[in-house]
Amino acid sequence: MKTIVLIVFNFLVSTGLASAVSPSSKIISNYKNFFLETCNTITEKEFIPNIVIGWNLKSKDNTRIHFIDSANKQEVQIVTNTRNKNQKNLKYTFYKDSKPELFLATRGLCIVNVARLIKRDSNGSIESISTLSADLLSEKLTEALNPEVPYLEPTTGIRVALIDTGINYLLPEITKNLAREKPSVLLGFDFEDGDKRPFDVDFVGSPFFPRHHGTSVASILIREAPNVQIVPYRFSRKNPCLFAKIIEDIARLDIKVALMPMGSQNIKTWQCFYDTAMKNKDILFIVSAGNQNKNIDTNQIYPASLPLENMLVISSGTIFGDLAKGSNFGSENVDLIVNAEQISVTDHRGVKSVASGSSYAVPRIGAMVVRFLAVNPEASIDKIKDVLKKRAIQYKKSSVKIGWIPDPLDDYLFKEN
Repeated sequence: MKTIVLIVFNFLVSTGLASAVSPSSKIISNYKNFFLETCNTITEKEFIPNIVIGWNLKSKDNTRIHFIDSANKQEVQIVTNTRNKNQKNLKYTFYKDSKPELFLATRGLCIVNVARLIKRDSNGSIESISTLSADLLSEKLTEALNPEVPYLEPTTGIRVALIDTGINYLLPEITKNLAREKPSVLLGFDFEDGDKRPFDVDFVGSPFFPRHHGTSVASILIREAPNVQIVPYRFSRKNPCLFAKIIEDIARLDIKVALMPMGSQNIKTWQCFYDTAMKNKDILFIVSAGNQNKNIDTNQIYPASLPLENMLVISSGTIFGDLAKGSNFGSENVDLIVNAEQISVTDHRGVKSVASGSSYAVPRIGAMVVRFLAVNPEASIDKIKDVLKKRAIQYKKSSVKIGWIPDPLDDYLFKEN
């Protein structure tokens, strides 16, 4: 934690603004003036000379400048964007030990428009991200990215695994439906961080602006199957083969259904998943078809295009049964269509919103399965698939294998099986 606050402290100390930041026992030399000196130079003179003491110019082109301070193991990359001849916008990314720590975005005359500060734990993992005020005097908002799990007595329900970017277990409307090993210990796992806190965060785009997905998916599942007990798994982008460990844990917990609203085009990423799913035929994987407007019979998306009997592939359609704009299809590899366009969700912030796409079709089918298992707890995955087939209407069969489910909230046929 101490090395993180050094960034803002040394950056602000020359102007007396450091009072808003915890003091540090070590000052990184020549850091405090770097932003002000270089920002003014770039904005006014259209170039940046190598005059900042302690920093050496590593590389430079028309839009990107890279400085390095080898003595303090620091780097900074500056990206310039000239919107017009009178305004140059800048983006600064500061690194310590090659890890990003501070991001500043400016608009004309070096006015800070966005400031984001990463704080890390003792293991170097990102613990929180703070949004700083425009004057850099205070932290306006701090987002914890690996918080403790709130205490709640475990309850009963139909367990379903959700493999995604994690889940915001701090939200009351979400945490009440999470399966627990103990009151403050969730079932499931975070395979990215290697702990029992699978918090909803994905750094696929930027470490300063993570995206969130799993919470919105879970909110649909909870709304349409109130008796569900979600077992959340945060998958690892660093090591896709940990999918094998996820499946092994699902099997250990004797969970019949796993939701996977995700996919990619790289089959190598999914080899370990495929091998382990083949060995666990008593687990039904409900996966998304994707949203690239592709026929995934010929333009494969994985895991949706994998030849697995214990998998259902779901795509999004309109309320009339037509394939939704952008949704993937395929008469061999896509099984079902269900409406998931402009569907109500609770997002990672706890805000009511709407979402569209095959990712959100997955929990709708998942919720149907949960309600079916509530009255048919011994049903096999073949029986689950059979009921869903009976509920589907063969509509525009060239698009999907089985058909369209008009009303996934209807429990028709559930008690007859």
